[in-house]
Amino acid sequence: MLLTIWPGANLQAQVRLPRVGESTPIVLSADSAKRWKQGTEEVWWITDGFEMTQGQDRLEAREAIVWVDTTSDSRQNGRCVVYAEGDVTFTKKGQKPIRISDQTWFEHRRSTGGIRFNIADISGAPETKPTVYDRGLKRRQPGAASAIRRTQYTKFDIVPTPSAEANEPAIGNRRIRVFPRSNAPVDVKWSRSPNTNQSIGIITAGINLIVDGLPGFGSIDVSADRLVLWTEGILDLQGKNAQPDEIPLEMYLEGNIVFRQGERVIYANRMYYDIRNQVGLVLDAEMLTPVPNYEGLLRLRAKAIQQNGESHFFAEEGYFTSSRLGRPGYRLEVGAIEYEDYQHPRFNPITGAPVIDPIKGTQVVDHQQRLTGENGFLYIKDIPVFYWPWVSTNLDQPSYYIDRLTLKNDNVFGNQILTTWDAYELFGIDNEPVGTEWDISLDYLSERGLGHGTSFSYNRDDFFYFPGQSAGLADFWGIKDHGHDNLGRGQRNLALAKSYRYRWFWQHRQRLPYDLQLSAEFGWISDRNFLEEYYEREWDELKDQTTGLELKQRIDNRSWTINADTRLNGFFTQTEWYPRLDHFWLGQSLFDDVFTWYEHSSAAYARYRIASEPEDPAQQAVFNPLPWEITSKGERFVTANEIDWPLQLGPTKVVPYAMTQLAHWGGDLNGEDLQRIYWQAGIRASMPMWRVDPTVESRLLNVHGLAHKVVFDGEFAIAESNQDVDQLPLYDPINDDSIEAFERRMAFLTFGTPTDPIMPRYPAKFDPRYYAIRTGLPGWVTSPTAEVAGDLMAMRMGMRHRWQTKRGMPGSRRIIDWIVFDTNAVWYPDADRDNFGSSFGLLDYNFRWHVGDRLTLVSDGIFDTFDEGQKIFTVGGFLSRPPRGSAYIGLRVMEGPIESQILAMSYNYRMSPKWVSSFGTSFDLGKDGNIGQRLSITRIGESFLISAGFSVDASRGNVGAVLSIEPRFLPKTRLGQGGGVRIPVAGAYGLE
Repeated sequence: MLLTIWPGANLQAQVRLPRVGESTPIVLSADSAKRWKQGTEEVWWITDGFEMTQGQDRLEAREAIVWVDTTSDSRQNGRCVVYAEGDVTFTKKGQKPIRISDQTWFEHRRSTGGIRFNIADISGAPETKPTVYDRGLKRRQPGAASAIRRTQYTKFDIVPTPSAEANEPAIGNRRIRVFPRSNAPVDVKWSRSPNTNQSIGIITAGINLIVDGLPGFGSIDVSADRLVLWTEGILDLQGKNAQPDEIPLEMYLEGNIVFRQGERVIYANRMYYDIRNQVGLVLDAEMLTPVPNYEGLLRLRAKAIQQNGESHFFAEEGYFTSSRLGRPGYRLEVGAIEYEDYQHPRFNPITGAPVIDPIKGTQVVDHQQRLTGENGFLYIKDIPVFYWPWVSTNLDQPSYYIDRLTLKNDNVFGNQILTTWDAYELFGIDNEPVGTEWDISLDYLSERGLGHGTSFSYNRDDFFYFPGQSAGLADFWGIKDHGHDNLGRGQRNLALAKSYRYRWFWQHRQRLPYDLQLSAEFGWISDRNFLEEYYEREWDELKDQTTGLELKQRIDNRSWTINADTRLNGFFTQTEWYPRLDHFWLGQSLFDDVFTWYEHSSAAYARYRIASEPEDPAQQAVFNPLPWEITSKGERFVTANEIDWPLQLGPTKVVPYAMTQLAHWGGDLNGEDLQRIYWQAGIRASMPMWRVDPTVESRLLNVHGLAHKVVFDGEFAIAESNQDVDQLPLYDPINDDSIEAFERRMAFLTFGTPTDPIMPRYPAKFDPRYYAIRTGLPGWVTSPTAEVAGDLMAMRMGMRHRWQTKRGMPGSRRIIDWIVFDTNAVWYPDADRDNFGSSFGLLDYNFRWHVGDRLTLVSDGIFDTFDEGQKIFTVGGFLSRPPRGSAYIGLRVMEGPIESQILAMSYNYRMSPKWVSSFGTSFDLGKDGNIGQRLSITRIGESFLISAGFSVDASRGNVGAVLSIEPRFLPKTRLGQGGGVRIPVAGAYGLE
């Protein structure tokens, strides 16, 4: 497909262009060009044919102006702004080529591969600026003078805030405007400097000075009690006449100085500043600047700050903190500091228009900030608690050396000191790859040993010279363990399979050209109990750790995937693919939308490898292999196809459909070939209904009008298979490794010793394969498992209710779901075959009643009606009052092979501006009794969050205590975040 847009009025502003990877170099080509310096930029004027290429992008025009940023290394992190005129043509090659033609073009470009010039003849600046330069400047800076607006006010200031005027200063000229700081008028006394042609202006009353038209960000805003100016001639302080930027302009300020440049603010008592060269010296200074991904302001306090350019500062005997107190309790003091803060106004990369903050109403500014220095001391109060000979940190993550310190004690691990350190800062690496983080963990566990590890994460435009957006995480943690594992009841004293234990994993995903996606994963664990012992949440909730490689491509409604997987951990049941190819084609219209077709085909060679037996006798005694766990291997070919015939019969949508699956396995449970034909046919129907009554009003229930919307849906299906599901291993697993480990123990502990020593199994009514069949999983073309299929006749019925009302202030009310109620049920005509003798099953409901904006009542449940079938019921309520806190109470009743009645309660509450408490408890009203409790109290200090708490885990017989200390300047805090209790970082809202 070729997209062509003919000349028009700035059509590129309405077209969303696919962006090339920013790792590709930018190449500027022409026969000749003129070049001159302008502040921190080089300006290139190309008049006789211009060409710019970056990867698959190509821009051609008769004439162009290019601003090249010289604050970055031109070989790396290149940035430029391009304005082109005359027969402009933009083309992009690839699978979906694009061609745009217009008379003008404007955009910002950047590349981590740098900028290259292919220009034969280069000369100096022209005598006068060309008109194309002026037009390009208007596109780039539609309102430079409004980039900074005065925000400093005093108690008695009645002078209107100065606003930007329509006549902007031309580039190469600056405009100076002076306003009174209070009621006293501006009184300037001029005199001639002896033996020079300079004039000296002295202002002794409080003033506000604004200088526009500067390179870089464009403006500075200064307020002071007294001011001395040095320049040539008598300076126009009303801004009516611009001053050329090559004329010297220096100033000395005293008294309550506030100096603003971009989003950076400097407070001082005395200050010298050279406006032309953007250098200066600030005495008794304090600088405040925002930091990306950080809620407050970063504060640099020093006896003297020397500015050596627009964005480069040097300070002696200073400290960094986020607290606004004079001398905070937590700070980083450095003997000699070099601080870089590059500010770049953000522009839309396609339209070139400024990006405006919707809350502040000002242009968004991007920061690139770095701090380097020597002899760094980390202070708590006036006590140095840590020293390191050098400091080097990117202030996108404003933490210093140590990211985490936690003190804990419990019966399983003993006394614990857990620390996480920033590796880049420890090793003094000041050119770390963009978009990466590297941490080192050093932990002490008195009952287990010394833990150590490292973690490396990245999110970049390339993967270290391989182009394409990439993200990933690599993590290692190990310990020389000398204890015993405690995994809960029946597993509280397990012998270790290995003395040195570890977990090592890596997950990577990258986008490649032609809509390709590459995924890689590596997971290596020392033994079967390591994750459950040391990473219990990860074991219970996150994805299995596997090892493999996958390449995927999506093309409209089609996709194909090829992957290869191997098993490194022999104590888990996993399938090895050598390789596997899948193809999907979903929702394809046939015969002018009369029919819709879905397809999924797969071809693979598989090795199904089952888990080894545990080494510990206590685990081995209850280890019961699952019915499908028999080692097998062979080829597998599967194709599933579905054809739908959507019809609209009045208000009802009816879809008759037919689906078939043809499959071949080279190895079944007996190691022999198996062929299977599975088909399903049926009809789906859906009918919406609604009623609206705007007269319903209730102040008590906060109801203003009521709309009831309901959708009735149903499906009748018949399915048959010529092979039974229990003849195959589960090459595609149904459950995760953690669930399978539980199922092996459940079969023995719940149903007793197996009667069949060759193939032990538990009753079919609790077999997850038959549960999947009853829910209709085999009828999905995109079913995650090809092995699960069987005979079935079922009628599924459901309805989804929404009662909606309006809430909010009159005139600005919003529609909300007041009550939500969904319910489903399945009827099995052949109950003995399909639902263990019960005609109805899989009854479920989900209920939500938002009584108010803060109170919600909830209930849900699912029920099987056959003997010992699952019956799960939950009822509870949420109360949320941000920012004060939240509370929950609920009861969960479970009947079936496992029975429990669990009462759970929890709350998070900010008791005062300085204290936050959190509590949670779970109790089984049945035979198990207490499950566990947790309690923590957090003190919100000036510089720290200090949290003390304890926990009880009845399953492990474990009681623990924890003390966490966390600086409040971190970009993301872990303490006090639950349930709506939000603790801002120090200084987020000024002086506390």
